[in-house]
Amino acid sequence: MAQQQATKLRKASLIEMLGFGFVGIGSNIPFVFMGSYLSFFYTDIFGLAPAIASGLMLASKIVDAIIDPFIGVVADRVNTKFGRYRPFLIVMAPFWGVCIWAVFSTPALDPTLKVIYACAAYILYVIISSFVIIPANSLASIITEVPKQRSTVQAIRQGCAVIPQLMSAFALPLVELCGGGQQGWSNYGIIMGAAVCLCYWAVAWTARTYDTPQLAQVEAIEASKEEGVSHKKKETFGDIVRSTIDTFKNRELLLLSGIFFASLASTGLSGAINMYYFTYVLGHQEWIVATTAFGVVTALLGPVLTPIVTNLWGKRRSMMIFAAAAIVPNLLVVFIPNPSVTILTLFISIANLFNGVVGTLMWAMIPDVVDWGEYNTGVRANGLAQAAVQLMNQFGQALGQALPVAVIGALGYVANQAQTPVVNGAIVALRWIAPCVLMLLVIVFTKMYRLTDERSLAISEELRHRHEAAETELAGTGIDE
Repeated sequence: MAQQQATKLRKASLIEMLGFGFVGIGSNIPFVFMGSYLSFFYTDIFGLAPAIASGLMLASKIVDAIIDPFIGVVADRVNTKFGRYRPFLIVMAPFWGVCIWAVFSTPALDPTLKVIYACAAYILYVIISSFVIIPANSLASIITEVPKQRSTVQAIRQGCAVIPQLMSAFALPLVELCGGGQQGWSNYGIIMGAAVCLCYWAVAWTARTYDTPQLAQVEAIEASKEEGVSHKKKETFGDIVRSTIDTFKNRELLLLSGIFFASLASTGLSGAINMYYFTYVLGHQEWIVATTAFGVVTALLGPVLTPIVTNLWGKRRSMMIFAAAAIVPNLLVVFIPNPSVTILTLFISIANLFNGVVGTLMWAMIPDVVDWGEYNTGVRANGLAQAAVQLMNQFGQALGQALPVAVIGALGYVANQAQTPVVNGAIVALRWIAPCVLMLLVIVFTKMYRLTDERSLAISEELRHRHEAAETELAGTGIDE
């Protein structure tokens, strides 16, 4: 019976799922590149002190903590002829592209102005990126109502992320191809910015089927019924504040946000310290291309495996299994003295495979959490839920980027020189041990998470009944788009 009811739930077509895959390309072009090279760029190319670079990345998250919930609230309440979320992608994507170029530009300024420029460029990048990422990610919750298909949608998205990962793997040769030195980094920033803009315009074009003005009207009718009134009254500022607070009372949303934070901090830390590890500990910076390129291939298998393991064990159990598996390769490397490029490539590739599954599952859980919030409150806070996850995503990335630089800076790191044994020891611990601790947190948070696939399916069916009733009522009013 449950399976028969599930067939009534809205499904996305293959073309629409592939279109959403451009989110994986657009968001990860700057995300993966900055996770791997931004710290190194600031200290060894731009010339910032490690403490300043670390402080900038962490300080930007204070801005994020303020702006992201605001963006989520606004995105949930916008209603235009282009839909609710797509206008943000169409208008803000070009500005985000310019910001990416600005971050990797190195104007000839005195030391004080260089710090001011770096802070302004990076903080503006963070703000504008949220105006694109939060609305774009919100589309995942409306293009399909089937919990298991959500894993497929996110698998396609994560699979498309192989393109940015390949760009990152060959980033250093590409920077040289773009002119090398400071100019090469700036020119590569232009390429990334243009690519990001085109990707999000593609997402906006393919999402036009679902992101419609009628969607907002249907949700307003449903919300008014939950409140026991005949028509949805105009929201006051107090209503918005209360709705925001109610959203953050969603226990499963908070747990999922914790999963995002710990997972992104783990992978972000590994990526940020990688350049220092290969450059100063091993003395083989050229190994980065080989280890990263092979790691990209296995990371692509993660999204491929995700729908399979979801059908076998469900999202929650699969998350715990693969988070635990991701710890093993990192721990093994610690006990191998002077690992060869072959050994490192093997273990990094295995870890990337397991992390690929974990990352795909995280994103697939967000629509389930949004459904749970709507089921309990009658309000579908897509944008606000995405803002909460995006904030933890950004905090995780910031911690991963800032912690290594802060630690090695405090221990006496000096750019472009041989490092002391203490600094090299810290680099090894940050590269291989610290990510394991963070992945243990992922397991703990997932264990506490209660939304199984079976429970999510039942909630989706109930919400579908509510939406059908609201659509019928809307049709009876004679209101069109």
